[in-house]
Amino acid sequence: MLDHTYAGARCRALQHINTVQGPLSRGSFGTIRYEMDNLGRRLVLVDWDIGISVPVFPPEIEMLLQEETRAAA
Repeated sequence: MLDHTYAGARCRALQHINTVQGPLSRGSFGTIRYEMDNLGRRLVLVDWDIGISVPVFPPEIEMLLQEETRAAA
């Protein structure tokens, strides 16, 4: 089941993440598309600003407040 509660929220990677589409550096920014359960694990699909869309685990990202998003731009 897809959960769109946080769709459109900005987030930041808390650590370096190796993905099937290439490495994602710590501190990379992205926009959450949706959350889902997969084999008993919670995953968050993120459209990263570097042009890739990959699922990550919730502890690997930090949701940003609107003020933080404006300050980073």
